[in-house]
Amino acid sequence: MAKADAWGAPGGMAFARRETRSDGLAGNTRLIAEPAYKRLLAAEPLLRRSIPALIVIFLLVIAALRVLSLMNERDDVERDAKAILTLAAAQLASSLATTSDTLPGATQDLLETTSRQGAMGRSHVLVVTDSAFRITAVTPRSVPWQGHSLDGLVQGGQPLFMFGDRAGVIEVNIGGQD
Repeated sequence: MAKADAWGAPGGMAFARRETRSDGLAGNTRLIAEPAYKRLLAAEPLLRRSIPALIVIFLLVIAALRVLSLMNERDDVERDAKAILTLAAAQLASSLATTSDTLPGATQDLLETTSRQGAMGRSHVLVVTDSAFRITAVTPRSVPWQGHSLDGLVQGGQPLFMFGDRAGVIEVNIGGQD
């Protein structure tokens, strides 16, 4: 079987393999591709040196896209939180309007229930004021605020005092903290 080759066939040359060129290109293909191939070979060292820089540029682009994505996600979360807070405030105002004022702890109970149902953290404070912006009811964590004027505690809340619920949700400072 080792000597089973086309050379042993009758006629010898009918099944002989053709010699191929060492560079792999033949005929017109060589005439067309050779100049581009030589330029590619000349640029190869430059291309090899540029690969790490291209990788770094690619990673920077990916990082920039991720930062933009996170910023967009943060804006979405903030917008959703403001919408939920607006709805909760409207529901609380509606509940306060229908609650009878004869029960002294009804407003306080309503604030505690809203705080609990809204899954608010310890840093969140719910406040009910009268028409002169005096605090009449507050969540248990901020009881010392009861009886004080809201415009004296809140800095940056002037739109809330002027426009009420039409001001929407805005960020304010209370005691120098956001």
